Amino acid sequence: MGLPASATISVTGLVAFGTFTTLAAKIVYELNGEGIDGKIKNFEKPWAMTTVMFMGMTFCLPIAYIVEYRNKQAALEASTQSANSPSADGAGDNLSAPLLGGSDLNALPPSTAKSFLQEIRGSSLLAIPAFFDLVATVLMNVGLLSVTASVYQMLRGAEMLFAALFAVVFLKRSLNKYHYSGIACCIAGITLVGASSLMSGEGSASHAVDSTQIFFGMTLIVASQAVQAAQITFEDFFMADMAIPPLKIVGYEGLYGTLAMALFLLPLVQRLPGTDGQGIHEDSYDTWHMIRNTPILYRILTLHMGASLLYNVAGMCVTGHLGAVFRTVLETTRTLFVWLVDLMLFYTPLGMGKLGESWSKYSWVQAAGFVVLVIGTVVYGRGDEDEVAKEIAEGLYDADLVEVADGSGENTVTTDGAATRGGNGGAAGWSIPKRGPGETSLGMGVGRGSSLKSSMNMNAFGSMPLSVSRSLRLRMLSPPQGRQQ
Repeated sequence: MGLPASATISVTGLVAFGTFTTLAAKIVYELNGEGIDGKIKNFEKPWAMTTVMFMGMTFCLPIAYIVEYRNKQAALEASTQSANSPSADGAGDNLSAPLLGGSDLNALPPSTAKSFLQEIRGSSLLAIPAFFDLVATVLMNVGLLSVTASVYQMLRGAEMLFAALFAVVFLKRSLNKYHYSGIACCIAGITLVGASSLMSGEGSASHAVDSTQIFFGMTLIVASQAVQAAQITFEDFFMADMAIPPLKIVGYEGLYGTLAMALFLLPLVQRLPGTDGQGIHEDSYDTWHMIRNTPILYRILTLHMGASLLYNVAGMCVTGHLGAVFRTVLETTRTLFVWLVDLMLFYTPLGMGKLGESWSKYSWVQAAGFVVLVIGTVVYGRGDEDEVAKEIAEGLYDADLVEVADGSGENTVTTDGAATRGGNGGAAGWSIPKRGPGETSLGMGVGRGSSLKSSMNMNAFGSMPLSVSRSLRLRMLSPPQGRQQ
């Protein structure tokens, strides 16, 4: 039985738009344009690229509100039809299904519905993870100046290391043998990828990059994953009960990030000392001049912004249709596609050796590192599966880990692993039944933070949301405040 058409489109979009966002970010750095001083130079503007990414995320907000409105209208229409035709037994349910699988992504359950102004006030907490996201994105974009797109994408697998470390230190979780084996593979894989980059000495197709710059760039990318893991840990611990759907979370974080860049950070780096294009000082007047006078630049930047938006939407749909495990495979596929397309760019007339990256004898070392990273991801995921099975057996299972929609609008997690969801989705309250005499259930509010967040900064190998989202396991013994059981 094949995938539904909507799932196929979502899968294709996730891989295509995810690949494009990474490649476009590097390609823009390789393009030349006339600066405000009249000189021709590369568009090495990591702070501007960070702003573009957050602007793309911001457009998730209107989409989220449009889909939420459509869901409410569909629910109202279905309710009216049910009232007028009581014998229909919900026959019109499938006809009123929301366009983007809205029950999973956008609609708030009646028990947690808030007014628009209350939601805006409540979303202010999202400024904190937006700050983490902003710092991580700047570090990654500065690091990308000195490394190839494939190395950049593979090094982002380091998030697994830091997320596991923070989960143990701050959230008091324990790791099993599969987790430790996966972490060991991750360290080995990152070491191989980093070593291959240093040995090849290739960081850009358009100009020479010395080994010191390459090492510094890789260090920044790895450091960015520590910040990203800190963001996940924060969202996991403090935001698990937020009744805001995931698409809105991405949109609000994009909005806060865009405002921070436009009002504070871009004016700040404008005044910092240093040379433009090295990640500290950046002349925004020069940036605007280059974009305005170089058509290919603003076209790619516009496409990058749109791809960031569509990647987020596709990511939400894939997770809703097929689950986080399937998305892990797709994120790995995305990394492979980034490398393949980058190689193709270099050796075809499109790039003419000025874009993309070349294949050298050291690329075999990078390929080995990539394989080891994938193995580490699979092994680490096996550790998550064992933990889930253990929690199910103990009756302490975080419903955030599995989302299986059966189309009935009911979602629960039972001791045999079956899952259905109650209410209208994303931020709904979950109930976890325990079978046997005196059957009881634990009310649990599920907030969707980074476990479904699908910005460009998502972990390249995707497995961390599973283990990190076992947040508040001990808190599950008592219902969250403000929630109805």
